[in-house]
Amino acid sequence: MIPDSAIAPRRSVPGAIIEEFVRLVAEGAIRLGDRLPPESELASTWKVGRSSIREAFGALQLLGVVEATPGRGTVLSNTAPLFALIDWSRFSRAEAISDIVEARLELEPAIARLAAERASEENLRRIEDTVARGRMSIGDAEASIQASLDFHGAVAAATRNQTLQLMTRLLRSLYFESTRHSRRDPDSYRKLLRDHEVIYEAVRAHEPERAARAVQEHLRQGISLVTKTLAEDGEGASIPGE
Repeated sequence: MIPDSAIAPRRSVPGAIIEEFVRLVAEGAIRLGDRLPPESELASTWKVGRSSIREAFGALQLLGVVEATPGRGTVLSNTAPLFALIDWSRFSRAEAISDIVEARLELEPAIARLAAERASEENLRRIEDTVARGRMSIGDAEASIQASLDFHGAVAAATRNQTLQLMTRLLRSLYFESTRHSRRDPDSYRKLLRDHEVIYEAVRAHEPERAARAVQEHLRQGISLVTKTLAEDGEGASIPGE
């Protein structure tokens, strides 16, 4: 069910409608296969004109997100294109962080394993560069987060698998949330940076299982820091692996 709320556009009304729709999908209020309310009902719910509703959902239909069929109305048919539209930084509550950690535990060891098998000299130089920038950014929260995200992007590039690289890019802003929660303390960041060095060494040595284990250990270390930070912020979370 779509909650009754007025759209407050920052730029255009159709753009604000799309943003609200994406938010509702991200929060699970609208699920794959759900039939959406009629145009008139959406216009009333969001307190906007019907022409704006038509324009917004016309764009979503072109993206393949929704599908309009006679007799069924408009249905959410594909959520994949929405990853690029979601501002994941707004979904930073404990439950979302738990989901992020769980996804990373499944995905990143596999990426590291493949990177260790396929990394070229150029890939290794890129990974090493992000580690070096990480060392230089100790004490600078913003720069250290950027270096960390770039490190994981460089490892993904070393897989030479376009789909894994695309997934890493699409989820980059989502990863930002779990990374941000583990970088408050410079001493903790130094430990995580050392993990990056260990992962790099395993990839450079072309040892897939060692690389996968190093990533798993890195993520477990990060889980502990995220759990600690959430507790300090007064948020409880059931974090996978804890």
